[in-house]
Amino acid sequence: MSAIAKSRIDPELKRQAEAVLAEIGLKPRAALELFYKQIIKRRAIPFPVQADSPEEEVLSPAARRNQLADEF
Repeated sequence: MSAIAKSRIDPELKRQAEAVLAEIGLKPRAALELFYKQIIKRRAIPFPVQADSPEEEVLSPAARRNQLADEF
């Protein structure tokens, strides 16, 4: 027997994610099962959850380090 998990998600986000999953040969259901299994195993979200600064969206890690070094 299976349980149904429902949630609302942005349609464009869903489309993009499912396109990536298709590229790697994974169905959305399997990806969600993997995600849930990792939550159980780690007892946490299986990736870092943090706010990114706007600079990090534009600069590579090396460029970010150089920018910070130049500020001193």
